[in-house]
Amino acid sequence: MARGFAVLLLYPGPRSVAYSSLAFHLIRGLLSSLGVGVKTAFLEDGVLEAGQPLDPRETRAVLVSLPYEIMYADMVRALEQLGLNPWAQGRGDGDPLVIAGGPAATANPAPLLDLVDAVLVGELEPVAEGLVDALQEPSRGARLEALSRLPGVLVPSLENWPVRRVYVEDLDAAWYPLDQRAPPGVEPVWGRGFILETSRGCGRGCRFCMEGTVFRPRRDRSLEVLKHLLREGVRVNRVGRAIFYSLVFFDNRASDEILRHAVEDLGLQASVPSLRAETLTEERARLIARGGQRTVTIAPETGSCTIARAILKPIGGDITLWAVENLLSQGIPGVKLYLITGFPGEGEEDLAQTQDLAIRVVERVRKAGGVAKVSINPFMPKPVTGMQWAGLAPRRLLEERINRLSRALRRAGARVSGYDPRWAEVQVALARGGREMARVVVEWARMPRQTPSSFRAAARRAGVSLDWSLGEWPADYTPPWHRLVEHPRAELWRLRRDWMIYRRVVESRGGASRLRIPGCTA
Repeated sequence: MARGFAVLLLYPGPRSVAYSSLAFHLIRGLLSSLGVGVKTAFLEDGVLEAGQPLDPRETRAVLVSLPYEIMYADMVRALEQLGLNPWAQGRGDGDPLVIAGGPAATANPAPLLDLVDAVLVGELEPVAEGLVDALQEPSRGARLEALSRLPGVLVPSLENWPVRRVYVEDLDAAWYPLDQRAPPGVEPVWGRGFILETSRGCGRGCRFCMEGTVFRPRRDRSLEVLKHLLREGVRVNRVGRAIFYSLVFFDNRASDEILRHAVEDLGLQASVPSLRAETLTEERARLIARGGQRTVTIAPETGSCTIARAILKPIGGDITLWAVENLLSQGIPGVKLYLITGFPGEGEEDLAQTQDLAIRVVERVRKAGGVAKVSINPFMPKPVTGMQWAGLAPRRLLEERINRLSRALRRAGARVSGYDPRWAEVQVALARGGREMARVVVEWARMPRQTPSSFRAAARRAGVSLDWSLGEWPADYTPPWHRLVEHPRAELWRLRRDWMIYRRVVESRGGASRLRIPGCTA
């Protein structure tokens, strides 16, 4: 049933990235299925690309998908190019509501409070119908009141916090975007294929991982539902490739069979996401190779036994090398490692162990005639994690460590990439910032170029010091997101405990941990 109004789905990034995003397809498709006209807009090199000018008479809301904090400035630039005031209090009755959502907004809504009219904290599916009903209200005020009564919807002007994060309880029963076709001339960054989400969330509990927290609990789709979605998805999109999507692909018991079904029964090409090394058996490597994937990413994060114990990711060098051997034995020529440096308390011995592990992997891959890639990234403390109280390591230290690892790995024959520590400062400042960061975001968005140096200039112009959001916090400090989002009663206590345990494990060089890691003796 047509609802008689439209929304604008704004992805503040390139079309090619948007059409590789399952969230983009889900928002567009689900709202369309509820009778809402969904228009789309993107930001290409800072310039808004929309199919037609914004008509406030029929457009009730601008929905902004925010997977990353750095996109906040892109959102502001897009809103201004749409003719909208970036400040919520500057928009009037004739303007559409601006509603933000996504992992970054869910983890910490504080920097967005003065920019948007509402924040969806959590997942769309449970509140989609309620959101559409709210937008049918006759006035802006009535729409905001209706939104504020929905679970998981934070309305800053009504100060209805804290709100509880909403999530899908049964993925099998949830609506799924079968139609993921991109317009002619648009090539998704991961290539054409049908994106199939096998599970959502993660139960592993790595202390540094924000995604594992904001998408809790882990929920799996059943094999029967996965087979149905896969068959229909490749038919509707007329593609011969399955793109599996999950934070922990092989943790779903149906993953082996759906991968086998895709590559052997249906004869599809297939690609899997980054994998935990301990899940990469020889048989799984065989199926991945059968699907035509040429490079598999493994994320040990560190080669240090101490840091691995402290972050609760007990992979270790022996397991990583075992996984690499399984990949190479099945003819997969490319292996990519994802490493992190700059963890609190990380010392020279830890860095040397990480370098040693990475070199051993690179040399083994090169010996087999394959291509070894390594991504080296700064540790970035994020909200709602056990390490949200940690500070970002000094930029010079991060640069020195990344450069040292890069030189050693390039000498070993690896192709090395990484994340610039200057951009890490921007990301962490926005991720851990409070309401004051909105002033920085608007100043930054209005500068000719968005760079780390212009971000710092914007902070100075806005009168906001970045020292607090980048530094280490006292363990008894309650961050702003815990006041805005209602977490289970013991959640804050558990996160504080995780941070204290992390520090004890590092200070004792692993002695305070009973976590066993193959190949680690101490």
